[in-house]
Amino acid sequence: MLTTSLLAACGSPQPTADQYPPDPPPRVEAPDARSAAQYQDDAAISSRVQAAVLGVPGIHPQSIQISTYEGVVKLRGYAGNEIAARNAVQAAREVTGVRSVDYDIQVRPY
Repeated sequence: MLTTSLLAACGSPQPTADQYPPDPPPRVEAPDARSAAQYQDDAAISSRVQAAVLGVPGIHPQSIQISTYEGVVKLRGYAGNEIAARNAVQAAREVTGVRSVDYDIQVRPY
């Protein structure tokens, strides 16, 4: 009888690796989303910086891009002369709420 059960066990198919369900993928947490208040703070800073920078002689609205993320302002574009470029960066730095200014303003006479 023992022999019969051993033979019966040997005859049954053993499960293979492809018969097991796959492991679930690792759980990845989403990065912290910004709150509406953080977004509004940055938008307000961008508006104030835009007003300050566009008040600088030699800076034209269509020649400069302004964006803000967590208080860091980015200025990109062109200025009419070197003094206008420096004054635009300084004007942005003086705006309330600005932590730092990252800039790439090239001098291009109009």
